[in-house]
Amino acid sequence: YWDTLGVASGGRAFVPLCGKSRDLAWLAGRGHSVLGVELSEIAVRDFFAEAGVTPTREQRDGFEISKAGDIEIWCGDFFTLEPRHLDGIAAVYDRAALVAMPPDMQPAYATKMLEIVPKTAPTLLVTLEYDQREMTGPPFSVPVSRVRELFGNHCAITELDRQDVVQSHTNLAVRGLKRADTLTMRLVRR
Repeated sequence: YWDTLGVASGGRAFVPLCGKSRDLAWLAGRGHSVLGVELSEIAVRDFFAEAGVTPTREQRDGFEISKAGDIEIWCGDFFTLEPRHLDGIAAVYDRAALVAMPPDMQPAYATKMLEIVPKTAPTLLVTLEYDQREMTGPPFSVPVSRVRELFGNHCAITELDRQDVVQSHTNLAVRGLKRADTLTMRLVRR
């Protein structure tokens, strides 16, 4: 669903709380420069080690920035990012950030995203929806209604896909879930 955002090759992609996701390399392989932000130094180190590259490193604005090729990962506190750090971002890919936030932190996350991401940059958001009586997060259940609550005053939200993933994500079944849907949404600022 990345192509539904209409981001030209070469457009810069932002991946909040990226961990060591292979999605960073996938985006770079599609011609995008990628800016990831991650709190865990271990995840950043492992990403580059698993890719078989040695990044350059520098300190800037409270972040340790590791860069190799078209991928740059800022290791530090997401909540200290400023709009100037995301100048030139053409789109956002949030596959695991919002669902990693406990419900009481989700409003602060949404507010921060609305503050720092350029208004012209659409977001591809992937969340997980499940019966919270069967499991507590993380990942936390974030249904479309919650996304509308968090972003609906500022964004047009389009649900693109919904798939039950319990069978393919056995870690969720082991934790007691009978059904868990991944929800893929496009958010475009008004």
